[in-house]
Amino acid sequence: MNEPHAKVWAHRLSLAAGPLIEIIALFLPYAVAKDMEYATYVTDETGMNAINPSMVDFIRIYMSSDIEFVAGGQAYLTLGITVAIGVFALLAFLFAMLRKPIAAMVFDVLSMLAFALQNYDFSDRGVVPSDTFAWGWGMYLYVVAFILTVACAIWTMIDRRRMRKQAAAA
Repeated sequence: MNEPHAKVWAHRLSLAAGPLIEIIALFLPYAVAKDMEYATYVTDETGMNAINPSMVDFIRIYMSSDIEFVAGGQAYLTLGITVAIGVFALLAFLFAMLRKPIAAMVFDVLSMLAFALQNYDFSDRGVVPSDTFAWGWGMYLYVVAFILTVACAIWTMIDRRRMRKQAAAA
């Protein structure tokens, strides 16, 4: 009787690990400066970290009133996309803790779609990758966390079905 209880907690924790890592990745280096002179200039002008900026740091830089080379609409677009990534990852985490693998996977896919939109936006505008910035390890960690969440959600659904069949047979 102890084994199913341990499996439930193992599923819950492994499924919740991916969205939690995604939330943490919002604050990890999303880009790495290749042009240190430019990164230092932006850091000095805005007072924000532009050497190894995270997704949150990009929002702070864009929302800074001292920066003249970012259109105002772009700052709000980046803010909206990043907030969507965080909200969807948080909902995926909450559903993972409630042992709802399908809902966790759906919100994780929505979070990944918002993340892909942000990557496309940054690539299309030439922000990352560019002569100034390269992708940071936070971007790669986010993709790994997404894969972990989907794999654990599928594993949880398969194991839950197997436990129900065993309980029905007993």
